[in-house]
Amino acid sequence: MKNINQYNFDIIHVATHLRDTLDYVLPRDHDAKIFEQRKAVLTKGLEVETPLGKFLDANKDKFEDFIKKYKEMLEELYGDNSTVLMKTADGKIRVDHSQHLKIYDFVINLMEPLRDVIYFHVNLARNQHEQEDSIEKLMPVDDRHYRLFAFLLIMQDFQKSFFEFQKVMGESQGKPTPQSNFIVQNELSKYAELLRKIRQHNHCTDNETLDALDKCLQVVEMSEGRRDRRDNKMFPDLFKEALDGVNSLIQKSGPAWQELFNKALQEMLADIRKAQGQA
Repeated sequence: MKNINQYNFDIIHVATHLRDTLDYVLPRDHDAKIFEQRKAVLTKGLEVETPLGKFLDANKDKFEDFIKKYKEMLEELYGDNSTVLMKTADGKIRVDHSQHLKIYDFVINLMEPLRDVIYFHVNLARNQHEQEDSIEKLMPVDDRHYRLFAFLLIMQDFQKSFFEFQKVMGESQGKPTPQSNFIVQNELSKYAELLRKIRQHNHCTDNETLDALDKCLQVVEMSEGRRDRRDNKMFPDLFKEALDGVNSLIQKSGPAWQELFNKALQEMLADIRKAQGQA
C-alpha cells in the first residue's frame, strides 16, 4: 500500500471509531475496554504526528470549527466528567439514553467534514495514479454502511418521539401544548435535520441504498404533514416498512464493510512490517 493510501487509511480508521460511537444509543451492554480503545484512537487522531492531526494542523483556518467541535466531543462523550457515557465499577459503560441527540449531533456533524478529508486524499491518490484497489473498493461500502446505520438509529428515535407527539396531541384533543411543542422543536425537527444532512452529503449512487434512505425521508415528510400518507397506510406500518428496508441493507453492508476494511488493514500492516524488515 502506497504512502498516501496508508495515510488515508489511518484517517479512515479514526472515522470508523467516530461512526462506532453511534453504538452507544443501542440498548445493550457496552464494554469499558472497547470504550477506552475508541477514546484512544479518537484522541490520538488530533495529535500532530498522526495523518489527521497533521492535515488539520496544516489547514487550521478551514477546519477551526471542526477541531473545536471534535475537542468538545472528546470532552462531553469520552471525558471523565461526561454525563452521557459513564464508566461503572463492573467495567461497563452506562449510557444516559435521554441524550441520544447529543451523540448524533457530534457524530453526524463531525463525520461529514471528516469524510470530505478522506475523499480529498482518495482523489489525490487518483490524480497521482497511486490509488489502491483495496481503498477504492472500501470507500463506497464504507460510505453506504455509515449512512444506513446512522439512518436506522435516528429513524428509530424519530419514530419514538413522533408516537409520543401523537399521544400528547391526542390527550389535548389536537391542540398544541408546551409538551407537544417541545417534542417538535427539540426532538423531531432536530432528528429530521440530521437525517437530511446525512442524505444530502452521501457519496452513494446505487439505487438500493438511495431508495431506502429516501423512503425514510418520505415518512418524515408524512409525519410533518408535507406529504400524504402513501396508500393511506397507518404510521406504524409506514415506519416499519422504512426501517425494515434500511435494516435489510445493513445486514449486507456490515459484513461487506468488515471484509474490505480488514483486507485494507492487513495490506497496510504487511507493508509496515516489510518496511521495518528492510530497515
